[in-house]
Amino acid sequence: MRKVYFIILVFMLGFLRVSAQRVHSSQFYSIPLLLNPAMTGNSDYNLRGGVNYRNQWNSVTIPFVSQSAYVDGKLSTRLFNSSWLGVGGMLFNDKAGEGNLKTNQVQLASSINKSLNAGNTLFVHFGTSVEFVNKSVDYDKLSFEVEDRLQGKQSLFYADFSLGSLVTYFKGANRYFMGMALSHINQPQESFYKKLENPLSTVSNNLKRKFAWHGGMEGRITPRLFFRPEFMFTSEKGANEWILGSNFYMPYGKRGIVLNYGLWYRFSQDIIPVFGFQKKKLKLLISYDINVSRLATATSNRGGLEISLTYNYNYSNPREVRKLKRKQRVKRLGNKAISCPKFSHED
Repeated sequence: MRKVYFIILVFMLGFLRVSAQRVHSSQFYSIPLLLNPAMTGNSDYNLRGGVNYRNQWNSVTIPFVSQSAYVDGKLSTRLFNSSWLGVGGMLFNDKAGEGNLKTNQVQLASSINKSLNAGNTLFVHFGTSVEFVNKSVDYDKLSFEVEDRLQGKQSLFYADFSLGSLVTYFKGANRYFMGMALSHINQPQESFYKKLENPLSTVSNNLKRKFAWHGGMEGRITPRLFFRPEFMFTSEKGANEWILGSNFYMPYGKRGIVLNYGLWYRFSQDIIPVFGFQKKKLKLLISYDINVSRLATATSNRGGLEISLTYNYNYSNPREVRKLKRKQRVKRLGNKAISCPKFSHED
């Protein structure tokens, strides 16, 4: 009976989980490089890193286990004023189902982040990434009702390219952001199945281009209560996913502890409560998918556990970006020199 549930799950998940290599994450905001390469180096810190763990469908079959780790940061550049380059990378591992379907992925990402006005209230961000992907499956761990030539372990490699853009706007103490990303631009081949008449070739199974649209804001509700509502929409070959909700932040005590809690909804699939805390530069979030889809009876409403840990270093708010110092012509007056005036970009 468990194998029947597994087959149903694979069918229902479709491109969200099996056909595409990207992790099906509820905490999409905790894996910024995977969401949109334009978010590389786009934070309030010069250096940022994080790890993420997800265990899904443990209640009905062998679980889908995903793990990722990323690091990104800012680099100053003389090419633009009030701007910076973002660079980063990510490692991702996923293991799914009884066939031991594994995905190992290395991502390299970069971005250009540019202020559009003197007050540093409007920014545009453009990013690109390349992912080197290895997938493998062990057919000996699967059983088929008909005779098939699929035997042993199979493995494949490919490169996958993505592009993204983002706009950030500051108004008072609030920040607003909206972004778009396009992945599988080169539509890489992803198929283990060999044509019987020509074992050297594979059956065509190109990844379809995936579109992601996301946005939100962060601000203050009361002097001690902050919130960050967001949404994410993805579409790949007719398979759509909507997630929306908000996390809330409340300072606790006098030791720099911030309590985190939130509630999210994946349309027609999951209700996702989030809990966690932040201590200075370190933030821990734990979420759990309460399954409310048509599979709720089989899953007993149990979906997936997800844990993220984020570390931020060297505070550097984008609004405080200054024009880089350049070689300046000075007029020497004896032993004194007069340099060009410094301009402030604050409101």
